[in-house]
Amino acid sequence: MPTARRDSPRSAIDWQERRRDIADNALPLFLSRPWPNVSIEEIGAECDMSFWQVYYSFDGLEDVYRAAIMRLFENLSEEFAAQPEPAATIQQTISDFVDHVAAIVQSPRYRQLLYLRVRDERIEPWLGIQHEKRIVRPLIIALGTAIETSGHRMGMEIAVDEQCCRRTLASLEANLSLPRLLQDDGLDEDFCQQAIRSSSKKLWAGTFHMDESLPIAV
Repeated sequence: MPTARRDSPRSAIDWQERRRDIADNALPLFLSRPWPNVSIEEIGAECDMSFWQVYYSFDGLEDVYRAAIMRLFENLSEEFAAQPEPAATIQQTISDFVDHVAAIVQSPRYRQLLYLRVRDERIEPWLGIQHEKRIVRPLIIALGTAIETSGHRMGMEIAVDEQCCRRTLASLEANLSLPRLLQDDGLDEDFCQQAIRSSSKKLWAGTFHMDESLPIAV
C-alpha cells in the first residue's frame, strides 16, 4: 500500500520524508524490472502522487532508483548493527555473531538487495561499492571488536582474519540467500543449520593471537 500522502495547499513539505516515501514505494517497481524500464508516472501512481510531485523530489529516474537501493542499505545496516553483546568465550561470541548475520541474510529484505546486485551490479558498480562500505566493512569491524572484547576477558589479545570474515559472509549468502532467489519452497532447515555451524567453525579457525599471528584453533 502507498505510504505517501498528498499535501494540502497549506502544509509544509518535508522533502526528506517525501523522498523516503517515494523511494520505499518505488522499490517493488525496480525489483520487477531494470530501472530504465520504469517511468516516473508509474512511481507517482504507486505513491498516490502526481508526476510533478515525484519529479521535483528527485534529479530524475536514476536518482529515484539509487534512493530506493540506499534505503535498503540503510535498513539492513541498522539490522546488522543490532548485534549481540560479546559472550564470555570467543567461540560463543563467534557463534552468536554468525547466527545474527545468518538471520538477516535469510530475510526478504537482504534477498531483495542480493537480487538487485546480481541483476544490476555489472552496469551499476556503485552497488558493490555501497555493499562494501555499508555492509561488509562494518561487519568486519564489529566482529573484530567483539572477538577482541571476549579475548580481553580471557586475558588474551585475539583478532580475526579479515578475509575469513569476507568468506563467511559470502558463504552465508551462497548457502542461505541465493538459493531462495531460485526456489520458492524454502530450504531444508538441517542444511541451513549445518551451513551456519560450518561458518562459525571457519571463523573460529580464522582467529589468532596478536603476538603470534597463528590460529588459536587447529
